[in-house]
Amino acid sequence: MEAEKISLAEINNGIKSNLDSYVTACENAYIAQVKEVAQNTINKGAKFILLAGPSSSGKTTSSKILAKTFAENGYRAMPLSLDDFFVEREQTPKWEDGTYNYETADAIDWELFGKCVKSLLDGKSVKLPTYNFTTGSKQFDAETTITQNTIVVIEGLHALNPIIDKYIPKSKSYKVYISVNTDVYQNGKPFLKHETIRQYRRIIRDLYTRSTSIAKTLEMWKQVLTGEALYIDPFVDSVEYKINSFHPYEICVYKSIFDSLINHDKEIPNILQKLEPVHELSKQVVPATSVLQEFIPQNN
Repeated sequence: MEAEKISLAEINNGIKSNLDSYVTACENAYIAQVKEVAQNTINKGAKFILLAGPSSSGKTTSSKILAKTFAENGYRAMPLSLDDFFVEREQTPKWEDGTYNYETADAIDWELFGKCVKSLLDGKSVKLPTYNFTTGSKQFDAETTITQNTIVVIEGLHALNPIIDKYIPKSKSYKVYISVNTDVYQNGKPFLKHETIRQYRRIIRDLYTRSTSIAKTLEMWKQVLTGEALYIDPFVDSVEYKINSFHPYEICVYKSIFDSLINHDKEIPNILQKLEPVHELSKQVVPATSVLQEFIPQNN
């Protein structure tokens, strides 16, 4: 999928000329996409949204905005994560180095997924699983059902995989891809690729919410991209809507966060050197409801 383009000069000028209105415009452009997805789903009469995207795309917040939009239209959104359908740990496939491979579609218990979806479609009650990553086993919640006004939001790496069409009729699903899909240019030349912006999101999120070192995140990044290339990219053209979660001002916020981490990791100076021409913004400019809250420190 070809990335959109924006110039660094446009971002810096937008911030310098009227920061509040620029941030608001960036936020509104994103929210409008998510709300359009909700409306399209309702118009189609679909019962399931299949939402997938690469790491650090903003799937969690997008799901929450979808739920809020559905509620405003008299519908109830029910979240369902494919991660909760992982097979038991002893059945989990492994990478060549012997570590568990949670990226492959073979890590999903599709038989159980199919049974649960069928029960939901038939209006029957079903106990849905929750995967415990500590024990490597599934636990089952209280029974649940869906009503006429329920829309199930299925999120996961394999949500666009055609295997799902075996269990959910295409007439009942609305497929959505979400990602950062804008490249930043400077003087007509590539400056920041959209993958790099996602990497910045991931570095910050993992450091502050998962206590993962920057070095470890960068070490895992190649494996993350490999999984995306194998299990998401081949199916992007099959979706009905593509959400671009890029907020132009976000790179300015990341610069200030990395600046505060200058002595934290040897990679930080390299990142800051790259971001040198970017206007710096405090994380305080990010609205509380923004998708970017997923990727910035929550401490003051």
